[in-house]
Amino acid sequence: MKAIRIHQFGPTEEALQYEEVPTPEPGPGELLIKVEAASLNRADIGLRKGTYRISADALPIIPGREFAGVITKVGTGVTEFNLGQRVVAYPSLGGYAEYAVAKASEVRPVPDGVSSAQAAALPTVFLTAWFGLLEDGRLKAGEWLLVQAGSSGVGNAAIQIGKHLGAKVITTTGSEEKCRRLRQLGADVTIDVSQNDFVPEVMRDTGNRGVDVVLEMIGGEVYDKSLKALAPGGRLFSIGGAFGAIPDPPPTLSEGRKASRFSITNHLKAKPQDFRQLDVILKLVQERKFQVVIGKTFPLAETRAAQRYLEGREHFGKVMLTM
Repeated sequence: MKAIRIHQFGPTEEALQYEEVPTPEPGPGELLIKVEAASLNRADIGLRKGTYRISADALPIIPGREFAGVITKVGTGVTEFNLGQRVVAYPSLGGYAEYAVAKASEVRPVPDGVSSAQAAALPTVFLTAWFGLLEDGRLKAGEWLLVQAGSSGVGNAAIQIGKHLGAKVITTTGSEEKCRRLRQLGADVTIDVSQNDFVPEVMRDTGNRGVDVVLEMIGGEVYDKSLKALAPGGRLFSIGGAFGAIPDPPPTLSEGRKASRFSITNHLKAKPQDFRQLDVILKLVQERKFQVVIGKTFPLAETRAAQRYLEGREHFGKVMLTM
């Protein structure tokens, strides 16, 4: 089969090698899946650079934390899934390939009416936004939510989940066209940060009170300014600094404000049963209550170009691979 492998970490996409590798075999409790679509994530960039959870002695590896396709082999002891069934998998590695193995516990069925590309785009961004907003953010109906980088995959998901939970949503992005598209997704207020400082805009829109919850993923100056946009008792949670440093540990704040860091990987490691929340999200997509926004799709052979595009910050929604 064809796959993308990393033999040596590197700062550019040249570290990604498109090559022929043996098709894996599922072990006990595992499934072999013919991959139809795989999702790119910022974690994949860190993985390629050697800064995300994998040490050099584990190389070579096939990246790709989430993918969707059809089950072609069932390992012993698996009773919940069948040959030919359409599924989405979230095993953390292996998705940049024509075939991949996942544990049955890392797999959920894909309902009719949801495409493989839609399903593969869901786990990281929707589960991050869902559990981050509910657990660290403790978001409640009627509260103000600020979503930084609304045009990202997590941003798109958080806007929709915020509205689903009854919040009023402010989001930031880098152009008026992206602002227009984010309003179509449900954002109440959009701020073009190429033209405006978001802090005074947020304060004006909230009657000079600030927001109750901030989802922050950019880091650096944006993180610092986001703290200034918090109302008394407000909660900021960061999912990592894609373009700047974030404090570790998070700062101690005044007037009941709280800052934290959220990782869906750590969350699911502690509460693996929460992965089944993906069934609820898939149903909402099937019912067209949630939109899966796919910005651009690349064939597997062009994975280098796909990662370069993701790093360029021009995308809106998810960047995907198809096999």
